[in-house]
Amino acid sequence: MSGLSGSALSQRRRRSLIARRSEVLSHCSRQIFIVTLVLLALGLAALFSASTGSLAADTTFPYSVILRQLLFVAIGVSLMLLTWFVVLPRLSAQAVKLLLALALLVNLLLLVGVFLPPFGVAVAGAHRWIRVSGLQFQPAEFLKLTLILFIAATLVPPGSRLLLTTQRSDGRYSTVRRGGFRPAGAIALVLLSVILTAAQPDLGTSALLLAGSFAVLALAGVSVRTLLKLLLGLILIAALGFVVAPGKYHYAAQRLLTMLHPSRDVSGSGFQITQSLVGISQGGLFGRGYMQSQQKVARLPLADRDFIFAVWVEEMGLVGGALVMALFLYLLLLCWRAAMALPFGFESVSVFSLGFVLTLQALVNIATNVGVLPVSGLTLPFFSSGGSSLMVSLLMVAVILGLLRRALSGAALARSTAAGS
Repeated sequence: MSGLSGSALSQRRRRSLIARRSEVLSHCSRQIFIVTLVLLALGLAALFSASTGSLAADTTFPYSVILRQLLFVAIGVSLMLLTWFVVLPRLSAQAVKLLLALALLVNLLLLVGVFLPPFGVAVAGAHRWIRVSGLQFQPAEFLKLTLILFIAATLVPPGSRLLLTTQRSDGRYSTVRRGGFRPAGAIALVLLSVILTAAQPDLGTSALLLAGSFAVLALAGVSVRTLLKLLLGLILIAALGFVVAPGKYHYAAQRLLTMLHPSRDVSGSGFQITQSLVGISQGGLFGRGYMQSQQKVARLPLADRDFIFAVWVEEMGLVGGALVMALFLYLLLLCWRAAMALPFGFESVSVFSLGFVLTLQALVNIATNVGVLPVSGLTLPFFSSGGSSLMVSLLMVAVILGLLRRALSGAALARSTAAGS
C-alpha cells in the first residue's frame, strides 16, 4: 500500500515539476517576444531620427534609410514567425543538426567568398561584404547564429542531456554530468571562424564570436584547461597576424590609443568618440527631445549605425539610455531563466548563448559610444541601420522562441503521459 502511495506521490511531483517548468517557459517566451517588439519599435524610432536631417541622410531622398530598414523588418519578422511556429517545432533532432551543419558550411564558404571577386566587395580595404544582383550582406554577421548553434549541437546533440538525474539505493536523487564529449572539432571550427573573420579584418565580430563560443564551450562542460589552451592559441595567432601584416591591423592599435586618449587628436582619430561624448553629455537626464539632436546634423558621422546610441541619449537623456540597457539586460535574464528551466542540453545551452551574444553586442556598442571600449564596428541590435545585423538579431530571437516552443510541446506531451499513467 505504501509503495502505491509512494508511486502516486512521485507521479504527482512529476506532474507538478512539469507544470512549473511549462509555466516558466511560457512566461519567458511571452516576455522575450514583448521585449523584442519594444526594442524593435524604439530602434525604428531612433533610426528615423538619426537618419533624417543628419550626415547619414540622403539629400535627394532623406527617408531612404528608414524605408530600407522597414523592408528588412518585414522580412525579418516574417522569418522569425516562420522559424518560431513552423520550422523548429516540427524538425526532428537529426534534422536540426543536419540543417545547422549545412547552414554553417554555406556561411563559411561565403566568408571565404568575401575575398573573391566579383562577389566579394572591398570597402576602405576591408573585405566584409558579398554583393549579388545589387543585394549586399555581411556573411560574418550570420556566424553569430550558425557557429553558436552548430558547436552547441556538436557538444550536446539535440535530444541528449548533459545532466542526468538518477535514483540512488537510498531513494534519493543525484545529478551527474555526462562525460565523453570531445570538443576538438568544435574548437577547430571556432578557430577557423575567428581567423577568417579577423582576416577581413573585422576584429569586433571576431571577439564577439569568441565570447559566444566560450559561453557554449563552458556550458557544455569543456574543461577550464582546454578553454585556456584555446585562448592562448588565439593570442599567439593574433600576435603572428600583427607581425606578418602590421599595416592591416594598425587601425586596431589606433582605436585603442584613441579610447585611452581621445583628446590627443580631436579633429582626427578622436573625432567620432569626442562628438559622441558631447552629444551624450548635452542630453542630460531627459534629453533635448525627440528629433532634436544637434550632433547628428553636422558633427557625428555614422549617426545611424555605430553611434546611434549617442543620438538616442542626446534626444531622450540618460533615462532613455538606461531604458535601452535595462531591456537588453532583461532579455538576457529571461534567456537565463528559460535555460535553467529547460532540461540541461542543446536547447538550454543554445537559448542562453544566443541571448548572451545578443546582449553582449549591445553592451559593447554602448560602451564604445561612451568611450569605455575602443570603437569596434559592432552595431546596436534592433537600432543600427543595416539589413544583415537586423536579420540576424531577429533570427536569433526566433531560434530562442522556437526552441522554447519545441520544449513546451515536449512538456505538454510529458504532462499528458504522466496524467494518463
